[in-house]
Amino acid sequence: MRSYRIFLAAALAAVALTACGTAEADKQTKEAAAAADTAQADKTALQSSGERAIELSPEAVRNQAIQVATVSRRRVSERKVFPASVEEAATRSGTVSMPVGSRVQQINVDIGDSVRKGQVLAVLTSSELGGAKADLLSAKASLLASQARLIAAKRQSDRETYLAGRGISSQREQQEAQAQLASAQSEFAGAQSAIEAAKARLLAFGLTEEEINRLQRGNDITPRLSARSSVNGQVILRKARVGQVVQPGEALFTISDLSEVWVVLKVFQSELGRLHVGDSVRFTVRGLGNTEVQGRVVRIGEALDPQTRAADVRVVIPNRDRKLKPGMLVQAEVDLGGSSREVLAVPDKALYDVGGRQVVFLRESTTRFMPREVQLGTRVGEYVEVIGGLKPGDAVVVEGGFVLKSEMLKS
Repeated sequence: MRSYRIFLAAALAAVALTACGTAEADKQTKEAAAAADTAQADKTALQSSGERAIELSPEAVRNQAIQVATVSRRRVSERKVFPASVEEAATRSGTVSMPVGSRVQQINVDIGDSVRKGQVLAVLTSSELGGAKADLLSAKASLLASQARLIAAKRQSDRETYLAGRGISSQREQQEAQAQLASAQSEFAGAQSAIEAAKARLLAFGLTEEEINRLQRGNDITPRLSARSSVNGQVILRKARVGQVVQPGEALFTISDLSEVWVVLKVFQSELGRLHVGDSVRFTVRGLGNTEVQGRVVRIGEALDPQTRAADVRVVIPNRDRKLKPGMLVQAEVDLGGSSREVLAVPDKALYDVGGRQVVFLRESTTRFMPREVQLGTRVGEYVEVIGGLKPGDAVVVEGGFVLKSEMLKS
């Protein structure tokens, strides 16, 4: 009986899962059918409208702010699209790390904060720094002691020289005094070298001249170490965490001035010879509402990636509004120069998709518009080549056309 109940429960569960799967499949099928019906309806509307004009009232034309542009021929040169990415400008960036093992005690900034060159980003402690500070104070004490001995030796040497000149002191006593002076001078020079070495070590640890001078005036040997920004800019990467033990050279922050960025194109070997420094480049940033920016090639890489066989081509882009972020993917369209040709073109905003077909609206009068299917060629910047359906001089709607599309689909 127990086995029968288990079997019955399993069977009911299987039926429920099958029903759920079937319901989900039915839902997807209905959605696909609805999309297909919409596309078919658009096609039917386009076919049924034929050459039927759309008539609007003067008030509707004003309210929709309908604007037109004249179809014309444009001279264009060959363009090529390359994948590219935004990077921080290496000449305007810096990584903050510590030259000695230490522990993070305090963090003063976060990602996105603006910082100045020399600003303290974090405070750390290091036992090695404490030892280096103690070495400086010890070297200072040795220098003061050797300086005192040097002054005394100089006085004694001068005295013995004076007395020897008057026959009061022997030549041997004068020579001994001079030897002591030479020894004191050597000791003092060594103490000075020790001071300079201790200072250089502290400078390498990141202390400033002012901090070192302040240390020499007191006895502060606390092992506090400051992580300072090496450039002006924004914090674009923060790896430091309070309590973290960091190793020498380990990156804590990355700072970059994002008012100017690099866009790096990946160009394959077969295309590399066609690019030149100074070539015009147009970038489209999909994540920013298809924002477009212009630039020119400033450097072409000397080596190819052994894996992809592509070289880096760099373009410098002003970025004062900080909209371009390192890591963004963009499309780079490069004007390859060479031979050019004339094409009939319309602004891309004059095109409307109706049932998978490209349609424009011709203005026949101030209130009368005619839908016209067109055949397209290549994109030329903000324009699209038209290879059929229009002629030079035609006036096509470039603003407010959605109301015309809506009216066409109603007919």
